[in-house]
Amino acid sequence: MAADDDARVDIPLKASARDPARLQARLRDWLRPRLGAGPDLTLSDVTAPGGTGVANETLLFAASWERDGRARTEGFVARVANERPLYIEADIEIHAKVYEALADVPDVPVPRVYGYEPDPELLGAPFFVMERIDGEVPGDQPSWVTAGFVHDASPARRRAMWEDAVRVLAALHQVDAAAFPFLAPRTTSGLEDHLAYWQRTMEQSPDNEVAARGYAWLLEHLPPSPPTAFSWGDARFANVMFRDDEVVAVFDWDTASMSGPLADLAWWRIMDGGAAAELPGIGTADELVARWEEHTGRSAGDLTWYEVFTSFRLTCILNRLFHQMAADGLMPVEAAVEQATRSGQALDLTTRLDALGG
Repeated sequence: MAADDDARVDIPLKASARDPARLQARLRDWLRPRLGAGPDLTLSDVTAPGGTGVANETLLFAASWERDGRARTEGFVARVANERPLYIEADIEIHAKVYEALADVPDVPVPRVYGYEPDPELLGAPFFVMERIDGEVPGDQPSWVTAGFVHDASPARRRAMWEDAVRVLAALHQVDAAAFPFLAPRTTSGLEDHLAYWQRTMEQSPDNEVAARGYAWLLEHLPPSPPTAFSWGDARFANVMFRDDEVVAVFDWDTASMSGPLADLAWWRIMDGGAAAELPGIGTADELVARWEEHTGRSAGDLTWYEVFTSFRLTCILNRLFHQMAADGLMPVEAAVEQATRSGQALDLTTRLDALGG
């Protein structure tokens, strides 16, 4: 999650503690009518992937059945809501709705969704199931910058992956806002609505003067004509799946909003922009903007406000995470407050505000 080595923290990844046999049986019964399968439907063992996944639980399995006299086997992914989510007001149904909204969008590959289940009785929490796509996803722990298939690839292959990921990002930003009515703000612009969301996040995890200072500056310097347009929310390499150096799926909509594409550009610049110095072939932060402008035919303009917004959001996320870890007994409360403050500084929020006189 961290964008800087000084702000890195070992984030607890979500893992399954459910009874495997019961989980398998319930998923089989739930999936059977959605596949049009009969009683012959069988499921493989249900497993959890390693290396990524902070906000929700991910379960992987395969299903085998017969249809029209032919044997079929396909892979599936279940995403299960976390009972104590990292993000406030979390709604895993939003993930399913975003995938469905993008299902027929050219140049934005996403998995097919087989259904959403709001009843927490089945698996202990709401969930949805989507197809499993074959490919590789850059890891969070360890970071794809230091290990894994991107790290081990040649500069030419890395460049191919990076170029295709930026192309998909630009295509995503050209999807009409009307495709996402479930994200539409009621009374303000999408950007103002999302800023208010992070204010609520900040207020639920107090004792962080760095974040409070950032929010005050953002509110005072809100861009003129704030946008209402789709924003991925977590645009970065670790949320992209590749196969043969091309993007075959994009994932994770925990913070999807209508705050506009510049919020994604700034997020990517800060989260992954420094990777170019470590891995030749990966584009720099400035190359990201230039290539995005070429693909969209639009100007990104001045990203200063959005970069402060990114640092503010990251500070709020880590502040909330540290307080959750303190509540779980993983660190003292005093250490959580100190770590949150240090992280805000390491994420450049303090530096940016000092430079801007905020």
